[in-house]
Amino acid sequence: GQRLDQLTAAQRAGLVGYLPQDRRVAWNLPAEVVAGLGAIDLPEAQALILARDRLASVGAGDLATRGVLDMSGGERARVLLARLLCARAPLLVADEPIAGLDPDAQLLTLDLLRAEAARGAAVVVTLHDLSLAARCCDRLIVLDQGRVAAEGVPGVALASDVLARVFKLDGALVESRAGPVLAARRL
Repeated sequence: GQRLDQLTAAQRAGLVGYLPQDRRVAWNLPAEVVAGLGAIDLPEAQALILARDRLASVGAGDLATRGVLDMSGGERARVLLARLLCARAPLLVADEPIAGLDPDAQLLTLDLLRAEAARGAAVVVTLHDLSLAARCCDRLIVLDQGRVAAEGVPGVALASDVLARVFKLDGALVESRAGPVLAARRL
């Protein structure tokens, strides 16, 4: 209900939380400080309290005082996810948040983002894993060379004709105990 061009930069920044695909961090700050940077609206002491809570929620509570440059890529990914969650913004954008993560960390990440959506946030995530996209997303937009090729619920957006045309796959989504899974082979 608000025009973005009529908001200050600080107001716009408070509306969007962003998790980049690139996990580089410039300084070897403690994880709690990096995560707390997401809480731009809070005084530093309150941001640190929130950061410790969010670090615990992503399974990185024990990393709070460790420098982020001394961490593995997966540990750093959890810290940056905690930073995103500290934003508490109505729009969260996560670019490939599960790339390079172990399967349990992938599911935890997507579960946390779904929880944010359930609390009312709009969550936009880019994913290359079609099975996880179908399993964890309510609505998918499939891009082909920068254009929308399909959109809708997973069964529609990942229909057999879309899989063939966009991904050169012969297959379909099939139900498993864990949810939809892509069963496909290359054309």
